[in-house]
Amino acid sequence: MFLANVLNEPDCQPIKKSYEQWFTFMEENVEFWLPDSEWHTKTHCARVLLLVLLIGNQKGLSDDEMAALAMTAVFHDSRRLDDGIDKGHGSRAAEYYKNYCHEHDLPYDEQTYYITYYHDQDDSLGLSEIKKSPNLNERAILLYQVFKDADALDRFRLGPDGLDVRFLRTEEARQLVDFAKDLLCKSSETNA
Repeated sequence: MFLANVLNEPDCQPIKKSYEQWFTFMEENVEFWLPDSEWHTKTHCARVLLLVLLIGNQKGLSDDEMAALAMTAVFHDSRRLDDGIDKGHGSRAAEYYKNYCHEHDLPYDEQTYYITYYHDQDDSLGLSEIKKSPNLNERAILLYQVFKDADALDRFRLGPDGLDVRFLRTEEARQLVDFAKDLLCKSSETNA
């Protein structure tokens, strides 16, 4: 199991089973267009999955909210065309998620769709689109912020200055900065 060395740490115990289930789902079901990507791999998505579950657990999110965040984590970078900015990969991944749910008779969640769709956009656009949706509420905004923070925490893979902590949206994410650095090192050791 990827990150097994980290999952046994006390802070990860509350989310270990959920992480293992979602990681297995991603490994067995989610197809990535850039499997040889340098920065946007299943490994990256696995770290984001762990981080989003940790933040969600610390915030006391419901099981449904945690599932929405986990589904976003496993699909969010699956439809990249390149390792650059690739604006639009979020919308492609959101459509992939939506179609996947319909084709496999899985419950479709509009929050997951919106968070995935706008995760590669500026917050002003993502938040305004979520607020415009008649089916979403303030909780969707919170989930969007939690996901964006979890994804940002894995920016250390881009280099030691890959993350500007001033842009983190939640206090829980700010408290996980050192953990995220350590997570990257431990996941690199696992893949070596």
